[in-house]
Amino acid sequence: MDVYDSGKRKIESIEPSVKIIFKNLVIHTTKVFGTWTQDPTAPFADFRLSAKSFNVVDFESDSDIPYLLDKNEITVFYKDKSHKEIITSTENDTLKIKWANNNTETEYVKF
Repeated sequence: MDVYDSGKRKIESIEPSVKIIFKNLVIHTTKVFGTWTQDPTAPFADFRLSAKSFNVVDFESDSDIPYLLDKNEITVFYKDKSHKEIITSTENDTLKIKWANNNTETEYVKF
């Protein structure tokens, strides 16, 4: 699978059989791993991140999605595309991610 930067330039390829890659970490994975939601009053979470996979939490998706964690950037490899985002904070059971596609930061709390 090809990986592209925000300028849509190809930066590397990754084999779909690869589940997880950690490189040059500048964040603590213990603060990133967990089940996360934007709305703590919602009946379900948004996603789960573990040492084994990334999972979108919904009624139709129970598959493990491979990802790359490099420094403070996470690239999630969906079947048809990849998303590269920046983790800006992991403090106090809060995860902040700056989404490249719309350049906004979203705050998640542990579910």
